Amino acid sequence: MLSRQVVPFTRDAPQLPKYLPKAFHSVEVIGDGEVRLGTGFVWKAVPHHAGSAILTKQKKTVVDNKNRSITYSVFEGDVMKDSNSFNFKLDITPKSGATDGTSLVKWSVEYEKASEDVADPIEILKACEVATAEMNLHLLKKA
Repeated sequence: MLSRQVVPFTRDAPQLPKYLPKAFHSVEVIGDGEVRLGTGFVWKAVPHHAGSAILTKQKKTVVDNKNRSITYSVFEGDVMKDSNSFNFKLDITPKSGATDGTSLVKWSVEYEKASEDVADPIEILKACEVATAEMNLHLLKKA
C-alpha cells in the first residue's frame, strides 16, 4: 500500500486544492474519473510571482507501491512550451528508526529543454516545494 503521503497525489488528487491551497488552484482527472496507471490529470499550480496559474496536463506513468514512488509525465501545458519532455517523480521513504510515521520526501524533476536559451523551470520546482510543505502541515493536523 502506498504511504498516506503519496495517496493524495494519486486517487485523492482532485482534493489537493482543498488542503494545499497555496500549491494548487485545481486538479482534474481526465477521462472516466477512475484513477489508475495511465490516468491523466490537469493540474493548475499557484504561481509564486504575479501571473496566472501554471497549467500542466500529466499522466501517471509509474507507480511503485513497494518503494512508495509515483511518476507523472507531462504531455501538455505551460512547461511544454519550453521543454521537449518533462517528468515528475515523488518518492516517500520512511525515516530510519522513526516509529511515528515520519518520512523523507524527495521530488525529482527530469526535463529536456527545447533549446539552451530556455530558463530552468524554477516556478515548477517552487510549486513542488510548497506542495510538500503544505502536505506536511496537513498530515500533522490529521495526526
